[in-house]
Parts: sequence; C-alpha cells; structure tokens
Amino acid sequence: MAPPENMRIIIVGGGLAGLMMGIMLDNAGIDYHILEQASRLRPLGTSISLHPVIRDLMDQLGLLDEMEALSKPMKGITVLSAKGRRMGRIDTRTNKRKPDLHEFLRSKISPDRLTTGKRVIDITETQSEVTVTCMDETTYVGHLVIGADGAYSAVRQIMYTKLQERGLLPEVDKKPLHFDKQCVVGMTAPLDPARYPVLMDEQCEVKVLLGKDQHTSMWFLPLQGNRIAWCVGGPDPHQMLQSGPDDGSSQSSKGSGSHNGSRGSSSGSGHGRDWYPETIVEICEDVRNFKCPYGGSVMDLIEATPKGMVSKVLLEEKMYRTWYHGRIVLVGDSCHKIVPFFGQGASQAILDCSCLINLLYELKSTDTEALLPLFQEYVDTRMETAKIASDSSREFADLIYEQGFKADIARKIVLRYTPAWLLRMITGTVHTERPFLKFLRPPIRRIYPSPGQQQQLQVQSQQQYQQLLQKQRQQQQQQQQRQRRHTQEYDL
Repeated sequence: MAPPENMRIIIVGGGLAGLMMGIMLDNAGIDYHILEQASRLRPLGTSISLHPVIRDLMDQLGLLDEMEALSKPMKGITVLSAKGRRMGRIDTRTNKRKPDLHEFLRSKISPDRLTTGKRVIDITETQSEVTVTCMDETTYVGHLVIGADGAYSAVRQIMYTKLQERGLLPEVDKKPLHFDKQCVVGMTAPLDPARYPVLMDEQCEVKVLLGKDQHTSMWFLPLQGNRIAWCVGGPDPHQMLQSGPDDGSSQSSKGSGSHNGSRGSSSGSGHGRDWYPETIVEICEDVRNFKCPYGGSVMDLIEATPKGMVSKVLLEEKMYRTWYHGRIVLVGDSCHKIVPFFGQGASQAILDCSCLINLLYELKSTDTEALLPLFQEYVDTRMETAKIASDSSREFADLIYEQGFKADIARKIVLRYTPAWLLRMITGTVHTERPFLKFLRPPIRRIYPSPGQQQQLQVQSQQQYQQLLQKQRQQQQQQQQRQRRHTQEYDL
C-alpha cells in the first residue's frame, strides 16, 4: 500500500531525528521539508553509539557500509579511578561508535529539502492541511507537522499551549524538565598515533575516570581519523542541593518551562552553574589532576580540541505523556528526553521515526480523522519502550556518576561481580523490538538477532545464570567445609 498522493510533511528540527525522518521519507517517496532554527548547522563535537538494531535500519536505507567505514566497533566501558586504578568494566561489543552521525546524515539530505534560520512561532490547522509560520513571516503548508526540535521544542510549546487553553493538557506535562547533571563534550583535532598508540586499534573502548572526592568524571573514546572524543561532567552539586528528586517545583529556570520552548534566558537564576565560556574552563579545571589513560595529561586532550568542537550540554530528562494533537506529532527528545548513555537518546529517536514512517506509508487519507488513530498507534507502540530506555539510562548514569560509600559498593558489585553476558543482556533489553521499514527490502545482513534467535539467546543466558548460581553454591559449600576443618584442627 502506498501513502496518499501529494502528501507533504513539514519537519521542524534539523537534528538527528529530523534528518533521519527526512531520509526515511525520501525512501518512502513522501514529500517533505525540514525547517531548522539555527542559521547554520555545525559539527557537535560528540560521538554517538548505535545499537545493532539501528544498523539494521541503516542497512535498509543503503547507508550502513559508508557509516561503518567511518565508525569503530566499541568493545566496552572501563571504569577507572582518577589515579588510573581499574574499578570494573561493562561489555558493549554489540555497539558501534560513530564520530558525529549528525554530519553524516545531513550529507544525505538534498539542500532544497532543508531550510535553516527558520524559527517556528505558530502552527494553524484546517480539516485538510496545516500551516507553519516562522518568525520571518514565511509560511510552509503541509498535511502534518513532525516536531523533531529537541528537548526545548517550539512545536511542543505551541501544541501544549493550545491544549492548556482548552484544559486538555495533563498535569504531568506541565511540570518542567528535570536535570541535575551537566557536562562539556569535545572532540580533538587529529592526533599523532605515535604519541597515542590506542588510535591505531581497530576497536575502541570507553575509559571513564571517576573523581575520588568530587562528582566530576571524565570520559574518553578513540575514534576514526586519529581523534579522541571526551566528556567532562557529572551531577551538578548546586542543582542537587536546591532541587528535590521528583517534585519539579524547585528546578533551575533553564528547565522551568516544561513546554515554553526556551532554554531559559534567566541564566543568572542562581540554580546550578551558568553556561558561560568561563564555566567550561571551570568544569575542565576540575579534572586537571586526573591521570590520562593514554599517557600525558588530560589537559593535553582538552587543549588539542578546536574551539568549534566543544559543546555545552545540559543532561535534561523527562517523559512526556502527550505526543500528538490534531495534525502535530512529536518524535525523539521532543517527547522523551533521555539522559545520554549507551546512545539511548539517538537510538530511541531513530526508532520513533521508523515506527511513524511505517504507519504513514499505510495511511489511506490525510484527513484529521485518519491521522488521529495513526498517531495513537504510534504512541502505543513506542511509549513503553522509550520509558524503559529512559529509566535504564538514568540508572546506569547514576551508577557511574554517584559518589559516596553506597555508590562505591554498588559499582563494585555491578562492575566486578556481574557476569559480562548478564550486563550485555541488561543493556540490550530496551532494543528487544526489531523494527524494519516495511516499504524497503529486509536487511541484507541480519546484524541483530531475529526474535527466534533472541529467545534462544535468552534461554542460553538463563542456563548460564543457573550454572553461575550452582558454581557459587559449590564454592560456598567448599568454603564452609574448610572452615569446619580449621575449627576441628584448632579444637584438637
């Protein structure tokens, strides 16, 4: 079944979700146009981890070979103390690490399909079409609008304002974005492999350094092109002191508007650190004494990073309940902002796009009455998985970032004593669904196991788990026997 002839979609947001949606619409033969608020799109200075289920979709879109040529397989995450002592490891051999997926995807969008410098200020609907109005008074007409404009979505702001005026916005969606973490990310210029031999490895591994008496941590990841991505950050102690965990009433003004679409102009609110260039220097100074896992100083890598490849990131999170209204629907961070860990944010955004495009391809009519059940099916399909991804990402972030005696014990248990196969199974649970684009040929290389193979792997994991328990019981019995013998010898 083909979508309605002449159907046109307006995508707001030229980030990863918007670009992926555009590429999928191209392959489905559906007309679209992307509006991006920024006057120009620049590299983000970050790398992105992609789960194999996403690589299956890339294979269908004909992008996998080129993408993998620019990527490195990621073996795992090794956690170290600030002085370099190994604390544990998480196996992530199923993931690939791509240095700036955004730049790669943008190159696949025709220039006449993407317009920058377009700040959306209004969306009006009729029974047959929708009109998007920008601040420069230009308008764009289509049959539906996809809001892919991130955590501070202007599309969500407009949609929620209309719902609130009618008394239809749930209370949970009125609450602000929650964030208690901050970080600075960067990507070095090409480095000398003779000085950093790790750059010559065919695979890469994340190294995480944890501060002993501070919340700051630092992440490192070697990439293709002799570059190293890094991240400095962690929980914001100022924010943690002034905000409760769940009430949302005392959040920073940067996250105080749950649907105001603004990053918070009142940066001098006193909550947390303000995002000025001096703050970047201040945060990076926190790790000056950290021991670089590749030799030399961590400041050598920071100073080898071009200014344009450093980004300031607030690690917000929130699961919204309302994902659509009328002819407007949200994808990615616009409807579920996830703390970035194991590439969950990027992966879930791409899964949103694949689910929505499959439904749109089977759409019979562009009338509002036909769109609403389609949007509800999209929400029913995606919301639960996105919620699991959000929760698991938060839990793993807390595992890495939190400080104190209890946090140290939890890290030791998980990183040192949890079997590698169990960690892989846990980190892969949010990708158990295996979506394909129905209008394209199936993936040539089944990178991610089929449902039957998944079930077999699960059975194998359960058997391994039982074997592990049996081995532990045997060890305990042997230890008890040795203790009894020692006691008897002492009595004699």
